[in-house]
Amino acid sequence: MKGRSMMRFILDLLYPARPKCNICGRVGARAVCSICLASLDYLQGVTCLHCGKQLSEQYGDSTCPDCKVGGFYYERAYSCFEYSGMGKELIYKFKYEGKTQLSKVIAGLMEERLRNERLSIDAIVPVPIHENKLKLRGFNQSYIVAWELGKRLGKPIVDCLERTKETKEQYNLDRVERHLNIVNAFSAKLMYNIDKYKSILLVDDIYTTGSTVNECSKVLKRSGIKTIYVITAATGSNT
Repeated sequence: MKGRSMMRFILDLLYPARPKCNICGRVGARAVCSICLASLDYLQGVTCLHCGKQLSEQYGDSTCPDCKVGGFYYERAYSCFEYSGMGKELIYKFKYEGKTQLSKVIAGLMEERLRNERLSIDAIVPVPIHENKLKLRGFNQSYIVAWELGKRLGKPIVDCLERTKETKEQYNLDRVERHLNIVNAFSAKLMYNIDKYKSILLVDDIYTTGSTVNECSKVLKRSGIKTIYVITAATGSNT
């Protein structure tokens, strides 16, 4: 080790960098500081009984317009905060800036969200990404969140789905385009005997229209899964 490198090494040992908030950079914070956590738009009050989106008081039957259309393969979806403001920033830092430490924060919020639901699940399944995107990004954000959540809930992670079709990003597509983009994009891995699990928790980062998790749920139901719940970090607003 040469002069300058040795000096840098010694200085790092003597004066290690203080932890910083992964969102705002505030020194001395944990993965996310208390101010950023408090700035998330948590889902409170009335939420849709199927997709879990925040509802205004005008929805007396607690069902959003999207879910009244029907055609879902999963029983119910839950989310932690709205995909806006600080929530959108958190997801961006996690997915596109590689701040994988945020997986623990997200898993903690998911655990908190599910705490009072008393769901009976046998395993946790992450929503897969295409192998090309995996090579580019270096990680599947849903998998590492599922891994952290599995440790907290004491449930096995079953990585039994694969994305067989490389799809466009969903965020800039309308409802019909999202469905067409994602249809038949997933399959079950033959190496897994997944029908031994009767109830699973499907994990993803964002719920917008539900097209992605619904397509995954369709594959899982056809593979023998009886009951499917969905948990995401963030959700869009209802229409």
